[in-house]
Amino acid sequence: MTPQITAARVVVPGDAPRTVWMLERGEGVTASDAWHIARAGIKARRTIVEQKMNGSTFRGNKATKAGHAREAALLDEAAERLASLTPNAALWAALDNDLHRATPDAIGIDQDGALVVVEVKSHEFGWDSWSIPVEHMAQMQWQIHVLGADYALYGFEVRDEDDMPPVGGATWIPVPRDEEMIAYLVDRADNFIAWRDAGCPDVDDLPDEVADAVAAWAPLKRDLDAAMKAEKAANEKVKAATAKLPGAQRFGAVGMTEHGGFQTTVSETVSIDEVAWKAAAPEVHAHVEALRVELAVLEASALKHFPRTTRKAPALKFQEVEHVNN
Repeated sequence: MTPQITAARVVVPGDAPRTVWMLERGEGVTASDAWHIARAGIKARRTIVEQKMNGSTFRGNKATKAGHAREAALLDEAAERLASLTPNAALWAALDNDLHRATPDAIGIDQDGALVVVEVKSHEFGWDSWSIPVEHMAQMQWQIHVLGADYALYGFEVRDEDDMPPVGGATWIPVPRDEEMIAYLVDRADNFIAWRDAGCPDVDDLPDEVADAVAAWAPLKRDLDAAMKAEKAANEKVKAATAKLPGAQRFGAVGMTEHGGFQTTVSETVSIDEVAWKAAAPEVHAHVEALRVELAVLEASALKHFPRTTRKAPALKFQEVEHVNN
């Protein structure tokens, strides 16, 4: 039986026709598109709205179908880690906002009675990430929000060259609630829904402080972009002309004109000639290659067990307004 859930209701049961499921899914913001919506600009939002209205053309590929085929086996593994687990195909909606919707792979109860949403992923050979991709993290936080869960259980496996699952089973990571991410996703989802309900206007409804700052920045950025484009073309002409000066290709060049001066520099780097080394000392080279592999394995394990996240300051990019005739 499905665990008792008091924060959400079933909008579409798991055995409903796909057309009904897709229609109701398109009405709201679901876990699989919560991160995309949160990060989408106006152009991307319009694409999302169109897909929700008309249905996505994506019907899966070899990789997604193979991953889906492994879902039942992965949920069996998840069941071993919980007191109870129920596979889920139903579409759920949060009671406090009917348009916040999610379909976790399974819903469970752990040994302490906590409500758990379960998300499983099966990757093709070559997947090399041991951390949780941000879109998967957002997907689970949205599921936690919609169902009122205490945490999520994330399981992933990487199939081998023969498309077989790992002998030791999947990797399982408990994912606690991230209230900051949930608040961000909720704010952006509600913003998207309000924008859609307003007829998908060309511009966002932003605080005056933000709008005024962009109004001052935009014309300067346009002028700067135009100047940089012109400078790049002129720069290439100067490089081509000065490259013909004696010794410029190896040593660089310097000069002054009545309009200003120039200086070009040439840099050199020294690296190991692997082919020559291997030919001259094959045993030593082979030993070093083995050490390199061993070091890579150890560092991969360290990254898995001792991850450190470094967050850079937000980068700023300019986008032109796109006027759409309705």
